Amino acid sequence: MERTSVADGASRVMVAATIRRRRFELPLLLLVAVPLFFTAQGLGFLDPDEGLYAGIAQSMVTTGDWVLPRFNGLPYLEKPPLFFWLAGLSLAFDPVSELAVRLWSAIAALGTVVLTWRIGRRLYGPAAGLMAGLALATTVGFALYVRKASTDFVFVFCLTLAVYGFLRDAARPSARKTRFLWFYAGSALALLSKGLIGLVFPVAIVVVALCWVRALRPRDLNLGRGAIVFGALALPWHAMVAWREPGLLWFYLVDNQIFRFLGMRAFVEDDIPVGALTFLVLTFVWFFPWSVFALARPAPSDAPVARWRPLMVVWAAVVLGFFVASRSTLEYYALPAFPALAVMVGAGWASGRDVGRWMIAGVIGCVAVGLTALWAGARLTPAGALAGLAELNVYYRILREQGQPLPFASARPFAVLLQALGAALVIGWIAAALAWARGWHRMAFGAVAASAVTIAILIVQLLYVVEPHHSSAPVSAAIAAMAGPRDVVANEGSLEYSAALPFYTGRRVVVVNGARGDLEIASRRPEARGWFIDDAGFVRRWAEDARVFLVTQRPREQSVVATLPASSVHMLGRYGSRWLYSNRGN
Repeated sequence: MERTSVADGASRVMVAATIRRRRFELPLLLLVAVPLFFTAQGLGFLDPDEGLYAGIAQSMVTTGDWVLPRFNGLPYLEKPPLFFWLAGLSLAFDPVSELAVRLWSAIAALGTVVLTWRIGRRLYGPAAGLMAGLALATTVGFALYVRKASTDFVFVFCLTLAVYGFLRDAARPSARKTRFLWFYAGSALALLSKGLIGLVFPVAIVVVALCWVRALRPRDLNLGRGAIVFGALALPWHAMVAWREPGLLWFYLVDNQIFRFLGMRAFVEDDIPVGALTFLVLTFVWFFPWSVFALARPAPSDAPVARWRPLMVVWAAVVLGFFVASRSTLEYYALPAFPALAVMVGAGWASGRDVGRWMIAGVIGCVAVGLTALWAGARLTPAGALAGLAELNVYYRILREQGQPLPFASARPFAVLLQALGAALVIGWIAAALAWARGWHRMAFGAVAASAVTIAILIVQLLYVVEPHHSSAPVSAAIAAMAGPRDVVANEGSLEYSAALPFYTGRRVVVVNGARGDLEIASRRPEARGWFIDDAGFVRRWAEDARVFLVTQRPREQSVVATLPASSVHMLGRYGSRWLYSNRGN
């Protein structure tokens, strides 16, 4: 009896200590992540993409059709609807707001950090969990893409939720009726956020992990109830789209996902994918600075839950391997692997077994790169700036392939940021290495994290530099101030590159010579007639009685404007990278 009492007392002490640690850890995570994720969310939408997603969500609110996504009045089924539903809910309260749309990327990123912390705690202990969450929150990729209105972070959260749900229940008794239901729910939501990979990734991760660990049987997986949960969440929307638009459902499932993976799409995309090696290099960049420590070894453990540690390796390998094999990979597609990599980093730092050797490699490499950045920043040319941007972003690769110059007045702002990056790398990594050498391991971790936060601040400054070129908010404001109810707004070229025009102006936009890329399928539909026109059609529209506003990013001599009677062309101004013309003066 006395022994039992002592054991119970010890157990209560351990539980109390665990609760106290959690009360400290979660506020610290929030203290770091919330400012990093939720600041600078009010930038004008940076096209391509952001305005497109915002316009789809806005269309759901204004039309009341929450089943079939629409952009500029036409069906758009490149992506499933979960992000649009969420953004539509917030736009219902704040109708023309960048924050209302981007908010869900930040919320999903924050949720992913919290789940990563919980996964790290479960597999490797409290210190590893906290370091995993902090590492994930301070990666370069999160700093950049958390300020982008897109489906990516919602998908990353849903995938992480599915893996967490599986891991949490793997050690629970098989008789529990709710066992693994969070895994099935997370998989269904991942499918609704990104398409088929939302199902492929969690299933592949779990199947490979089960083959590796061999700790569960198929009957332990609660497949019957799981199928009900998955079907209840994922099937209704797909069934409704199949009933309303069977042709579009085929496009969404087959052409847009299977053929995209194989590089066999039915139309030519503007996107320029990256090769396998470039993708892996950029994965290192986007997971920086913690990518330096991704292979640091964790401490061994005999705890039963430790058998599931290979799940993290499988998770990262499935995601990265899939996109290495794909023929249509973009630079940020590694984001779904980052929670697993962060857990591995947190485990390595918590053990400290060989962080030192990676610290040596990191300080040598980062000081070399930092000094190079300081040198290159002092000599940066417009061509060099464009080449650097093209390695990091598909839009600038397109400009480079088209032979376009750097679309900014000067390379100087990029040079300043490059030099600041160089200084942050040199100072931050020397500080971290010195702290580690003195045995101040927590301080070394903090120095690396501080360097990462500095880089995040520089990324925000970069977004402010490129905003005037990418955002159509200023030209939209000019149109809204002048246009009457019956006036026509037209955009020359693919509307994706000024996709926020319909969102900001609240008007449907005529597309001149832009029936390509993601909009090509929609342009073939009967209801698109008159909304996609060529030069001749635009000349006729220009000569009609209605006032026409034309937005273009092409110089006058390369634009449809050159085919119009000079006396009828009135330039109303230049707004960033866009010229605004009208067939009438102010």
